[in-house]
Amino acid sequence: MKSLLSKSLLSLVAAVLFVGCAALRTSSTPSSNVIQASIDLVGIEDDKVEITITPPPMKVESTVFYIPQIVPGTYEYSNFGRFVEDVKAFDKKGNEMELISLDQNSWEIVKPKKLAKISYKVNDTFDGPDGQEIYPMGGTDFQEGEVYLLNLHSMIGYFEEMKESSYKLSVSSPKDLEAFTSLPARSTSDSLDVFNAERYFHIIDNPILYSKPNAVSFDLDEIKVGLAIYSPSDVHQATDYQPAIEEMMKAQKAFLGDANDTPSYDILLHLMNMDALQYFGGMMGALEHHTSTTVVFVDAMGAGELTQSLVDVVSHEFFHTLTPLNVHSEEIHNFEYNRPLMSQHLWMYEGTTEYFANLFQINQGLIDAPDFYNRMMEKITLAQRYDDTMSFTEMSAGIVDEPYQANYGNVYQKGALINMCLDILIREKSGGSKGILWVMKNLAEKYGKEKPFKDEDLIPEIVAMTYPEVGAFFETHLVGTAPIDYDTYFAKVGLINGEVDSPLRSIIFANSTQLFFSPQPNAEGELQFVVNQLNASIEAMGMQVGDVLLGMEGERFPEINQENGGKINALLTPSIRWEANKIISFTVARDGEELELSGKVGTPTATAKGLLEDPAAAESTVELRKAWLYN
Repeated sequence: MKSLLSKSLLSLVAAVLFVGCAALRTSSTPSSNVIQASIDLVGIEDDKVEITITPPPMKVESTVFYIPQIVPGTYEYSNFGRFVEDVKAFDKKGNEMELISLDQNSWEIVKPKKLAKISYKVNDTFDGPDGQEIYPMGGTDFQEGEVYLLNLHSMIGYFEEMKESSYKLSVSSPKDLEAFTSLPARSTSDSLDVFNAERYFHIIDNPILYSKPNAVSFDLDEIKVGLAIYSPSDVHQATDYQPAIEEMMKAQKAFLGDANDTPSYDILLHLMNMDALQYFGGMMGALEHHTSTTVVFVDAMGAGELTQSLVDVVSHEFFHTLTPLNVHSEEIHNFEYNRPLMSQHLWMYEGTTEYFANLFQINQGLIDAPDFYNRMMEKITLAQRYDDTMSFTEMSAGIVDEPYQANYGNVYQKGALINMCLDILIREKSGGSKGILWVMKNLAEKYGKEKPFKDEDLIPEIVAMTYPEVGAFFETHLVGTAPIDYDTYFAKVGLINGEVDSPLRSIIFANSTQLFFSPQPNAEGELQFVVNQLNASIEAMGMQVGDVLLGMEGERFPEINQENGGKINALLTPSIRWEANKIISFTVARDGEELELSGKVGTPTATAKGLLEDPAAAESTVELRKAWLYN
């Protein structure tokens, strides 16, 4: 699963979706029949890294060498081969061999029995050609002598029939940089690290961050947690964020109970500068791995905002240790990187994960009930952006292609809501004793990391574990195309619609998805930002509907057009990190007069449709609500 912040012009952080460090671990020496891969981070030329792949002797008459087209957790074509160039094959005498380029991700080796090694160069995605098309948390960043973010799926390739072969990965690095990763280390030094991987999947499932030491490692019950941070300004130190991560993961462990048996979990946080943020169109977020996650945010974030972002995003990623790590289909277990065959069950891989990332916070007392209700209502609002009549299983199976790819973001919105409704339904039928977490625990116990289920068997198995009504829900709303009436499920737990003060992510928002202003043409046809809604903070400053917003914090907006989108976002983006006590100013035009409006950011809220606890609810309904939220 990737988690990310939308990059659409002017939407900024309007839609939050939801796709390791510590000391290097040692493992036993692998057998000699392994694929040897080397990465040279020292001899970089033209911002390109040299890669060498040395396979064991081959017995086949022909084979293909691949760089992945798609990798787990991204659910879209990435075509990482486009960042690879100068691919060459050599025999044991050092003579160059014939290679046939089949497409941008694959090369046929004509006489593999003679093959000694393959070499090539790799561009990073942070400034390489087409790099902005790759999610930053799933990409690579080569800043010579400063930092190297290595998502190995864009660097290390595989041979057609050797995905299950072991790898020995050697990385030459600058002496003052340290490696942070979940990949087991065979040996380490200040300039060469050697890692083991059981198969190709473990190469791409364990990213590496090389940076100057800025990390913490701590034990949490039976799990070892690591956090490594690269901060260009050195403002953000790992020790400052340990308490929040520790509190969060303690709560997650308590929520999951014995459903979590992960011995370690590592968080690699790469903070980028504002230029990189603009290069990626404002996109930030995290990418899942089985025992780690790569997280990319902007270095200019304040400590409070970064803390909350880490809690929200990393909590989602950590819940992937339940699914797909311990509950996954054959399509996930035997992933096809260049001939993708997708599972039907994104409602579980991403939807259940995102639901748990919110539910555990109310369950463990990290947030209060109104906050949780607001989050669910926000997901209903965001889900309305997508096709609500699309079969979720059909969408999931076809997610890499249209029209399904355009609806991918709904797995974090409606996917979570599907799980909420299932949770309430199972609680109702079981008298409050069982829920969707109970279902997932039982599935994890039956399957686990190395035993996948058959894709078509999952839903019948869940129905057999639970109730016929669950089967009817799946058939109608998941396999079927009927939209869900969420009010029906809220009524089961004594919640009704009403007006609430909804907190906003930033002072520039008027509700959960819209800014308080929008581009509108004036009499001359020129676009202006016109205030069309208010929130509590800007209303307190004297802002009025109809005002023309000219600028913020003493800076004027440029001409409003697509070409200036980056500049406009650069003015708007800092608002996401303004603290409540900060005094800020807006420049507006009103009735032909220019005005400066200023005041504290405060806690921006807006009146919105929300959920209220029904004071007339029956006692049995209230008890069911308590079981849903707190059991």
